[in-house]
Amino acid sequence: MSPLQVEPGSTCAVFGMGAVGLAAVMGCKAAGAKRIIAVDFNSEKFEKAKVFGATDSVNPKDHSKPISKVLEEMTNGGVDFSLECVGNVEVLVTQIEELQVALSTKTFIIMKILSLRGFDTQLL
Repeated sequence: MSPLQVEPGSTCAVFGMGAVGLAAVMGCKAAGAKRIIAVDFNSEKFEKAKVFGATDSVNPKDHSKPISKVLEEMTNGGVDFSLECVGNVEVLVTQIEELQVALSTKTFIIMKILSLRGFDTQLL
């Protein structure tokens, strides 16, 4: 099994519920993830995310603490896989914070934006 493949029974967080994020949710479900947490600032997207396989949803605006702490509490320690589907450096930093919470987390970075000033997306 590839180290970059969601494993059956794992817990995933998917940041961004646009087309790429919904596809990531579907991929997590197809791979057998037990728990898929949809993260987005627009709560109206959560209904569609559940149709595609999300088991939980969280809007960072609904919490006073960083989303990494919210996810840590929701999962009793952190997620196994974290997928960034927004193409936003700030969201990427949030994922790095989540990695510090759960060192075993594997992070996939799915970039909707092919190039960001100062960042080589091949390296991310």
